Amino acid sequence: MSASFWNIQFGDTIPPSLLCMQIERECHPELLAICNHIEGYFLVHADTELTDSKSEMVQLLFLKLEDEMKHLFLKETTLLFPAIQNRHRLLLLAPGVWKYIVLTQQGIATLLQRLRLLLNHFQILPAWNRDWSNCVQQFFQLEKKVY
Repeated sequence: MSASFWNIQFGDTIPPSLLCMQIERECHPELLAICNHIEGYFLVHADTELTDSKSEMVQLLFLKLEDEMKHLFLKETTLLFPAIQNRHRLLLLAPGVWKYIVLTQQGIATLLQRLRLLLNHFQILPAWNRDWSNCVQQFFQLEKKVY
């Protein structure tokens, strides 16, 4: 039984082409599933345990984060990963593509930081209902998996 990509430790060697396949096969779907869970919460529940303005900001930042992640995954699977996997064909990426990918990654990190602050570092209060507590836990898992 092969180990999950998530279990790869620093120092483990994995060929770049295999790393690309593992990210596309395991990481992207898992991150999108977490996003779907969070989005599902907001679709079903009109309110959260937050103030209205804070709840609205969390939802807006989350939607922006989800959009940025989807765009990054698309760039990775259509441009970056094929360039890595086919390096013998000298498939080169334009400098603008690299810059876009790095800026998107930085934007995702910034959105995650802002969400962490708004959600009080993912500290779950005992008085919160179970659904909201699970949603906050999903935000924590999303941040953890992205990094």
